[in-house]
Amino acid sequence: MIDQAKTWFVVQTGPARERRVVELLAREGADTWLPLFRVTTVRRGRKVDDFEKVFASYVFAGLDEETMRRRGTSVLFDCDHVLDVLGVDRPLPFPADALQVLADRLAGHNRDETEEGRRRTEAAKIQVGEMRRIINGPFMSFFAEVEEVLSNGIIKAGVRIFGRITPVEFTPDQLDAA
Repeated sequence: MIDQAKTWFVVQTGPARERRVVELLAREGADTWLPLFRVTTVRRGRKVDDFEKVFASYVFAGLDEETMRRRGTSVLFDCDHVLDVLGVDRPLPFPADALQVLADRLAGHNRDETEEGRRRTEAAKIQVGEMRRIINGPFMSFFAEVEEVLSNGIIKAGVRIFGRITPVEFTPDQLDAA
């Protein structure tokens, strides 16, 4: 969806002028992306699907090397309804891979709402070597040192029982910060 070969910028537009700026920049040969999300509202007793802007008054614009070499970012500033391009002294490029991650998130990709998906998301927040208190299960109130976090969301940790370290597998909801 997002062309990684282009240099991307965040363009600030006038109020409610995002779509017009997208049209004008497209005419100039710039790649544009206006992030939207679906909203369902009830109007006159009927459900109506509509799209709202994620970032009001902002549009992402991508320029290829040819345009950057010929005109620089002036193509962005010369467009009507463009107030500014984000950056301190000069326009600051926005990383294309970060923009792709944002686009994937908004499109619903990389989102796993299953129990295993939630477990993987929580397990990703746990670091190897951390000491965690066990809050659930037969080892409740013991402490465990995280040895490994598996890709399926299971956490392998060492628990000291009778003076010896015993390897035990946990789910993220069984561990709490020590």
